[in-house]
Formats: sequence, structure tokens, C-alpha cells
Amino acid sequence: MEPVRKGRPSSRLTRWPGLTTGRHKGRFYRNSLMLILLIASIPGLITGIVMYQLVVGRMENEFNQMHQSQIENRARNVDDQLAYLEMTLSHWAFEPRFGNALRTLDFVYYFNETQEIVTTLYVLQGSHPLIKSAQLYLQEPKPILFNRDYNELKDDAKIQAYDRYLTMGNHVYWTDWIASQSSDKASQTNDSILHTDPGNAMVLVHKIPGESINPFGALIITLDNEKVASLLKTLTPYDEGLTFLMDQQGNTLLTGNPVAGKADLAFEQQLKEEVTLHADNHSFLFKYEDETYSVSYGSLSRIDSDWTYVSAAPLTSVTSPVKLVSKIIVIASAGSLVLGLLLSWFASRRIYSPVARMLHLLTPGRNEATTDTRLDEFQLLEQQWNELTSQSLTAHRQLQEQLPHLRDSFVLQLVQGHLYAYNEQDLQQRMRNLGFEVDDQQFLLLQMYFTGYAQLQGRFGSQDTGLVTFAAVNIIEEVAKNYFSQISVMNFHDLSSAMLVIAPDDEPVKSQALLWGQELVEVIGQTLRMNVTVMVSRPAASPQELPGLFMEMEQAVAYRSVEDGSQILDLEDEQCFRRKEEASYPLGLEREILQAIRLGKKNEAERVLEQFMAEITRAGSSEFQVQQMMLQLLGSIQHMMLQTGVTPYKLFGGCNMYERLSTIREPAQMMKWMIGEVLLPYVQEIEMRSQEPMKQVVERTMLFIDENYRNELSLESCADAEQMTPYALSKAFKQVSGMNFIDYLTRVRMDAAKQLLRETTMKINDIAGAVGYQHSYFNRIFKKQEGLTPSQYRDQWLGK
Repeated sequence: MEPVRKGRPSSRLTRWPGLTTGRHKGRFYRNSLMLILLIASIPGLITGIVMYQLVVGRMENEFNQMHQSQIENRARNVDDQLAYLEMTLSHWAFEPRFGNALRTLDFVYYFNETQEIVTTLYVLQGSHPLIKSAQLYLQEPKPILFNRDYNELKDDAKIQAYDRYLTMGNHVYWTDWIASQSSDKASQTNDSILHTDPGNAMVLVHKIPGESINPFGALIITLDNEKVASLLKTLTPYDEGLTFLMDQQGNTLLTGNPVAGKADLAFEQQLKEEVTLHADNHSFLFKYEDETYSVSYGSLSRIDSDWTYVSAAPLTSVTSPVKLVSKIIVIASAGSLVLGLLLSWFASRRIYSPVARMLHLLTPGRNEATTDTRLDEFQLLEQQWNELTSQSLTAHRQLQEQLPHLRDSFVLQLVQGHLYAYNEQDLQQRMRNLGFEVDDQQFLLLQMYFTGYAQLQGRFGSQDTGLVTFAAVNIIEEVAKNYFSQISVMNFHDLSSAMLVIAPDDEPVKSQALLWGQELVEVIGQTLRMNVTVMVSRPAASPQELPGLFMEMEQAVAYRSVEDGSQILDLEDEQCFRRKEEASYPLGLEREILQAIRLGKKNEAERVLEQFMAEITRAGSSEFQVQQMMLQLLGSIQHMMLQTGVTPYKLFGGCNMYERLSTIREPAQMMKWMIGEVLLPYVQEIEMRSQEPMKQVVERTMLFIDENYRNELSLESCADAEQMTPYALSKAFKQVSGMNFIDYLTRVRMDAAKQLLRETTMKINDIAGAVGYQHSYFNRIFKKQEGLTPSQYRDQWLGK
């Protein structure tokens, strides 16, 4: 009798436990699967046929109604954009800076006002994305064009071209005629405002002054054709079809496709004819070249005319996908019948393959030698699923850790106006996604400016402003948690920050913010030994108001009072930002500073600069006033440098010193910057250039002139006093001071004369004698130096 041989289990049963009765189960799966596939295929066939026969037919009417509603909404957006441009231009046209004072203003002499006009045009150009350029043309006192800078027009053709803006249209009107590009005399004599060439850029003109019936200038805004075309393309939902604007005569003004071909022009002309035929219906179906279009049109009322928009979209953009889907469903349902027969035959052998593939996907590196044999495939899948769930929870936790940074980044972009393209609903939805509660909430902005950093130089270096701001932001967050439930703090890294507060509508959030500001001032003072200026905005009802509030606060802070200590300012309290009388500019101290710098007396210059700063910051001067006076002093110093032969551009390494000075808020920081960055480099440069003995001779001569300019002085007499030849003294004087002897003497006498004209009531004859001139020669030399007579200078200074 043969010994019993232990049979070795098959590899199939070893690898896939549970399939020992696979042959019996295969028959059950085959019959069940066939029945399931047959039942599932019949509804698919019915659905495909119904969709193909019924749904496609009805979709054309539904799409036409949807297209009409959609186009009306988008047309309102286009109308709002153009209306906003008209309103913005009218707002600027009625600004006092564009009033009758420009008719007689000397733009060369009053360069500050000229710079403000150029800056205003930059602001106007950047106020709307559709604006390509903003210009100001003045016909009086002489033809002047402000674009990127100040230009006096000399070309008669250009003058006549820009004069047309004052004769065309009403006080405010649209045109597509551009003066700077027009050289065609025929077009210059054409009385038409709209030339109806869709390739021309649209121009919006507002004559100034806004309230005058006799304008002498015009604000000119030129639109960006590409951006306007992109705006018009929004009227076509599926990037196919045609969109254009036309005037009351049916001429095309703008089109969504500026490079249209002959076929597009023919289609456009046919659309115009169909619009005329369907004057009583603003939506209709139009068939053109075997293509059906849904056409919608409407009116856009502009300030000087009525425009008509026309949008045509092909219906195949919607119906063709549905036709394709219905065919696919029919084919797939029929194929599933055939596939069911094949799958039923392979069911008994392949029924386990999905489980195997899933196990392979979830455990790609599984090794049978290391796998626990007590676990079947489903238990292994469960084990792997738990591991994946654990990893998912870890990833979710990491996302929650990064969420505060995402929230702060979003709020920073929101308040700075980078999300202007989003509507109110989109902004609120994004805020909800980031964890903010925005329903029935109000929004409040607070800005904090930290001053007194100059007093911390012992504790922090000059490059540690970011570190100090970071510490202050952490304190702000800690203090704010006791007052508000929803906050987001923004760190600007330049000793300033902002905070957004979100609170329910029924809470007195502003009073809470003022109390919070008082506690913040105390904590910052005790912890960082710094002062804080807290500015509180008015509550806003929606997130879209926040960029405007932020810009308003940025502008208002320049008019806060420059004083020691902390301040809590309410944006709605006019007393906090009331503009005081303009402080008198200390010209005498400026002359002393320039004289000390010119002679290389650094300590003397620093002492007088301290007096200058004390003079301009007294009596509660605003930050704006102090900054403007320091900018004027910087301009005078750079002018003096040029006179002495030193080029500021090379001396300061090509830096824009005005821009750097304008970023400093604290007077103490301004003075420290002026000494270290302006005075010291110049003194060092002068010391390297001049020889000390010759410099002392020139200094004595300049002091002698400053003390004796009332008497008769000459180069020869001063040379005799120094025991030099006139030629040697003249050469040394030019080398050290940068100007000739007689020019320096004339400048000293003119400065003294202007001071007497401003501060006394002496007669012109007496002033001439007091500064060492005869009356007739004094009038002649004064007008040559200043461009006007002494009497005119006094009247201008007194405001007559």
C-alpha cells in the first residue's frame, strides 16, 4: 500500500483565498452579470434616443433665452465700466487744481504745481484698467500739453489738432479722433466726432474748467483698444460668434475682433440689417451660411449719444456636445449588450480581478513572504485604507496650519485693491472658504504707524525695522484677541501694519476699536518703548469697500499732526485731520544751512538743520507739510551742489533722493537721513577737491562779501585784501564755490533785497541803496535775475 501523499495546494488557491469554489460561483456570477447588464443597457438606449430627438430641439429656444439674459447682465457691466469712466473724468475735471487758476499760472516758476498736475494724470491713468493714457491740454496762457511730463507745443499742426478738442462736441463727449496721431488735414477739418473706424481707439474728452462755459483746456482719456475689445468679448459666451458696438447711424464703433477679415465684415453687415428688421424684439435667431446664431442687442446710453451693442453666438456651441453625448449613450448602450455576453463568459475566471487590481494599487510593494497570511485581501485593503486615512488627516492638519497665512495673504491683496476684478459674491465665497464668517457682518480697517524708532538705535540697528514691526504685529494680535472674534493682521515690514476686524452688524465695533487702541498704545510703549499712531476707519458693509477705505486712510495719515507721543485718529473725525495754516518756510535758516555746507562746516550745518527742523515742526505742523518743506530743502541743497561743480547724480550713486526722503515719516529720522546721506557725502567730496589754504582764502572773501555787500565791492579790492592778483582770486573762487566772484556778490545782494521786499515796507529806492545798487541798475539786474521787477515780486509775494 502506497503511503498517503500530501497534496500541495495550487498557487491559485494559495494567492487568492476564497476561490476554492470558483467554478460554482462563476456560473452564478455569469448569469447575474448578464441580467444586470441587460437591465442597465435598456435605459441607456431609451435615454440616448430621447435626448437626440427631443432635448436638442428644445435647447435652441432655451439657449436663446439664456443668451438674452446673460448678454443683458454683461452689457450692464460694460455700461457700468463706461459710465464709471465718465464719472471719474467729470470728478477730476471739477477738481480745483483744474480750475481757472491754470489760465494764468507760470508752470515753469511754480514747478511744484506742475509736478502735482503730472502726478494727478498718472493717478487718473491708473484709476481704471481700460485707460491707456491721460492728457491735459491747455490753450491758455499758451499751448501746453501734460502727458508724462510738461510740454510746450511749438508745432502749429499739433496745436491746431489739440485745439479741435475744444471745438468738437459738447462739454463732455466721446470721439475716436486722436490729435497726437492725426496729420491728415482733411481729418482735421472734419466736423464729425466719431469717425466710425473700429480700429481707432475711443477717446473721452472733458473740457475744463468743468463749470465754465468758456473752457480753455481739456482732459483727454484714450482707451486701450485691446482691453476694450476684451471687454466686448465678454458679450459672447462661448468665444465664438461676433460682438460689436455701433452708433445711431449704424456705423461700427468698436468690435470684439479688431483684426476681422472680409468674411467677418460681411457677417457684421448682415447682422446690422437683421437688427433693423427686428427693431421690436431684442433677441432673435438668425441663420447665416448653414449656421444658426442667437442674436441679442440693446442700447447703451452715453453722455453725448446712444450706442447699440450686438452679440451673436452660434447655437452649435451648446447643441453639438449634447448631440455627441446622446450618440455616445446609444452606441455605449448597444455595445454593452455585446460586452455583456463576452463578460459573462469570462466572469467565472475574472470576477476577482478588480479586487486584485485594487490591492495592487494600494499595496504596490507587497511581498508575499512578509505578508501576514492570517489576513485575507479585504482585511489587507482595510489595513491599507486606514493608513491612507491617517495620511489624509496629517495632510489636513498641515493645511490647517497654513490656513492663517493664506487668510492674511488674501486680506492683504483685498485691501490693497488687487482683487478688484472679483464681484461681491465671489469675495464673500472666497472668505468663507478661508474660514471667515461674512454673513450679517460689518468690516472695520485699522492702521498702525510706529514712531520713535530713532530712540531705539541702542537696542536695534538701522536694518532692524522689519524685526521691530514683526514684534509689534505679534503684540497687536495678542491684544486684539480680547476684543474681537475675527481679525487678520497685515505686516508691511516698514514700521507700519494694518488690521481687518469682522464683527456682527449689531456690535459697536468702532467704540471697541478705540478702546483697543488705547490698550495697544500702553502695551507698545511699555514693551517696545515706541509711540503708536492708530487710525480707525468707518465701518464698511461689504468687502468691496475695503480698498477705498485703505486708500483714504493712506492719504489721510499725511495730514496728521507731527508731535511726540502716540495718537488715536478717527477717520470720520475731521478735527483729527484739519489742515492748519501753511507753515512759513524758514528761508533764512535755509541760507545758513547752504552757506555752512558750501564752506564745509559740517557741525555748523547740523546745528542750523536742527533749528530748521524745530521751526517747521512747531505749532502742530502736519506730516505732509514737514515732508514738503524737507523736500524743498533737499532741492535747494542739490541746486547749490550743482553750482559748486558737484553732480548729485554721481555723488549719491544714481539714487532718487526725493523718493527715499518721501518714504520717511518721522522728523528725527528725516534729519538723521539728511545729515548722513546728503550733507556728509558732499562735505567729504568738497574736502577732497579743494586745497585747504586756497579754501580759507575763498571762505574769508565770501564772509567779507556777506558782511559788506551793502558797500561798493570789487574783485580787485578783495584781491588786494588777500594780497593776491585778481586773476588768482577769481580762479580760486570759481574752483571752491563753483561760481564767479560777481555772480556770488549778485546772489547775496539779490537774496538780501528779496528779504527786504518780503518782510519790510521800505521803498524800492531805499532797498536798492541798502544792498549796494543804484535804483536804475537795481531794477534792471533784479528783473534779469528773477524774471520780474521788484514791485511785481513784492505784489506776488503779498498775493495781490
